[in-house]
Amino acid sequence: MIKNFLKPPAHKPIETDKKIIDSKYTRLRWQVFIGIFIGYAGYYLVRKNFSLAMPYLVEEMGYSKGDLGLALSANAIAYGISKFIMGGVSDRSNSRRFLPLGLILSSLVALILATTIGVSSIIIMFVLQFLVGWTCYDTLVFYERKRN
Repeated sequence: MIKNFLKPPAHKPIETDKKIIDSKYTRLRWQVFIGIFIGYAGYYLVRKNFSLAMPYLVEEMGYSKGDLGLALSANAIAYGISKFIMGGVSDRSNSRRFLPLGLILSSLVALILATTIGVSSIIIMFVLQFLVGWTCYDTLVFYERKRN
């Protein structure tokens, strides 16, 4: 089911009219740029919000900075691993669905992390930070233009 959901769209016929190509590609480049920019900004906000909660967790919950640093390192470790694995998956998927799906999953994990269950132990925080880092990936979009 998820495989069909992320299946890339069918190829469209090649356009040969140069005026249509120029106007269409200019518009599409801006759409892709803005979409990816907003998407990555969302990922950045989801990935980096744990740092904002750390002072509260140290003062109110009694965790040490070292323990929280260990939990936060899971995010960086998973992010690095997912660059290799999820990059290949995302290149073979429908980016219009893959990027929002990753943002939704990251947001859900961040919401769980904000509950008392999410901060009940360093191990749970480590696992949740790992999941947030894992869903962040690179979306690569290639445009190729035939030149005469």
